[in-house]
Amino acid sequence: MRLRAGDPEMAREINRALILHLFRNSESISRIEIARRLNISKVTVSTIINDLLVNGYVSEVGEGSTVEKGGRRPVMLSLNTSNTFVVGVDLGTTNTVAAVGNIRGDITKKIRVPTNSDHSVEKILGQVSRVINNVINQSRVDRNKIFGLGIAVAGQVEKDEGVIIFSPHFNWHNVHIASLIKDKTGLKTIADNCTRVMTLGEVWFGEGKNVSNLIFINVGCGIGSALVIDGKIYNHHSEFGHIFITKKKLRCACGKYGCLEVVSSGESIERQANQLMSGQANECFTVKMVAERAVNGDPIAKEIFSEAGRYLGRGISILANSLNPEKIIIGGGVALSRDLLLTPVLKEFKKNTMEVVKERTQVCLSSLGMEAGMRGAIAMALNDIVFDYDLVNRQSIRKWVKLL
Repeated sequence: MRLRAGDPEMAREINRALILHLFRNSESISRIEIARRLNISKVTVSTIINDLLVNGYVSEVGEGSTVEKGGRRPVMLSLNTSNTFVVGVDLGTTNTVAAVGNIRGDITKKIRVPTNSDHSVEKILGQVSRVINNVINQSRVDRNKIFGLGIAVAGQVEKDEGVIIFSPHFNWHNVHIASLIKDKTGLKTIADNCTRVMTLGEVWFGEGKNVSNLIFINVGCGIGSALVIDGKIYNHHSEFGHIFITKKKLRCACGKYGCLEVVSSGESIERQANQLMSGQANECFTVKMVAERAVNGDPIAKEIFSEAGRYLGRGISILANSLNPEKIIIGGGVALSRDLLLTPVLKEFKKNTMEVVKERTQVCLSSLGMEAGMRGAIAMALNDIVFDYDLVNRQSIRKWVKLL
């Protein structure tokens, strides 16, 4: 980002965002240390800090140690975790999760409810607004301290417009979800695709912390993916689940044959289980049930997971060889099966990935599990509403911030 000459207001906003970024990554920090790390004047830092103090974003938390003999102890500052909150919502077809988080993203209260089986826009958004109001009330946080909310939803979502272009799981077309929820709750709302939101959750709270370039793979009913490039979410749709991976004549929901999604997703695991495994009368196997049988030694269940993992590992090797990321994180409901999925993934990944790439790319499971969407929604609201993080990118921070 280049500053235009004579644009002090833009420079001030960028400096403010950079200062908040330092606070988010520090337990406490002094004014003089902020000025040193950002290479900006002490006067500029003091002006911005005074504004942040007045508005309750930061607070003074005591004195630090002196730097020079006989010098005054610096006043230490930290984010004020009792004054600024947001709501995060993970809207799924099975369950809806809402939580209140403070300025650091720490959870104050969380609610999980079954999603209404009537997937009409009116019914679902009515339920979402009630869940939001309930979680705020139960958190006992003053509503005036709730600055906004983030919501994750499956489908093609245009974040800047707050519009769901198409959500196959809800069968929604052109739903202006951000403005509709704002009308119902009175809270500024940011909406995005669930996989990108989960990725942001990993970047803030999980395996993606301090990783500049990564790929997140969401293995659930289908298979989604998102990229982080130079510390920033790549804000375009990534359809990793629809790469051609097998010659099996299996038709995908997208209309093509042989997609990764038809052999490695939760839906494919359940389809094979219900075709190949025997159970009680009228029993339909879920991924969780298949995983439990595999753990207990069922050879068919073990082979189903092994095959799904092999195909997924082969697809991941294609990503690694193409993009050479630092880390590939596997999340979503199917990833809860842990080593049942990861072991065949890693075996196939190592077999098909170039040595130089394999050495530099770590493949791991999400540490957030099913919390990734909700935690990511909180991070998204904080990013966009509180921290104004889009004003700066990771390259700007590397250039201006002298990290210790």
